[in-house]
Order: sequence, then C-alpha cells, then structure tokens
Amino acid sequence: MVVGDGRVGLAADRDGATFGFWEGHTLAWSPGEGQAPTRLDLQTRDVFDAAVFYGEVLGCAEEQDIDIDYRKDHVLVKLGGRVILSLRGGGVQTSPLAHLRPRWLVNFAVDDVERAVTAATRAKGFTRTLQAPDGGVFTLAHHEP
Repeated sequence: MVVGDGRVGLAADRDGATFGFWEGHTLAWSPGEGQAPTRLDLQTRDVFDAAVFYGEVLGCAEEQDIDIDYRKDHVLVKLGGRVILSLRGGGVQTSPLAHLRPRWLVNFAVDDVERAVTAATRAKGFTRTLQAPDGGVFTLAHHEP
C-alpha cells in the first residue's frame, strides 16, 4: 500500500504474529537510543522455526554486527553486545487471550515506569494493560542511565 512517499505492508509469520514493512525514507535510529524501542520480543510457538523465518525474510544473518545466541528455549539477537531482539516460546495460536497468542512486544526504556504507565493509561486509546486500540501490546522498563 502506498503511504506518502513510501510503501507499507503488513504480514504475519507462520504462527500468526503480525509484523510490518516500510519502504521509503526513514529517520536513522538504533535500538535503545533516543526514542527507539530498547528491545523487541517475539512470543511464538516454535522459537527456532521463527528465527529461521525472520532471518530469511529480513536478511538478519547478513548484518556484520549482529550476534545470535541460541539458548535452550529462546534465541537472543545482539547488536554491539546488547540484546535487541528476543524470541521466546509459549505462544498458543488458538488461545482466546491476546497476550498468549504469538505476538511481538515492543519495549521502551523510561526514566520512571510508574509515571509512564500513568501517562499511557490516561492517553486516549490505551487500556490499563498498555494495549493499543489495534491490539498491539508494549511494555515499559526502567531506564538505567
């Protein structure tokens, strides 16, 4: 779909976790810097299948600074020694509860978690579980200077 000077696409992986693509001009950002997310987490049914899928789709293995750490029940993707992506098991495709289905979580660092939660819950469109109107879920973590 054409949006402004670029194109956007929305897709789902084999377990049903949705993700998007953007082609066009973007601002430079790096995970954990400025207002960019500190880490992305995928809860999925099959961690290793998801790692292969996203590696092929996004070409992650071609990046020079990326290290991939395969653990017993999850995969950690590191950039410059810092975890920027975590793939974990436990997703249930048929669960009626959104927080149990395969999904991506976006993590932002904040200076004051309680203040950020209060501000997010007061903002139009957010519920107390920090779930956006479109169903997206995100978390807040204390930012260590």
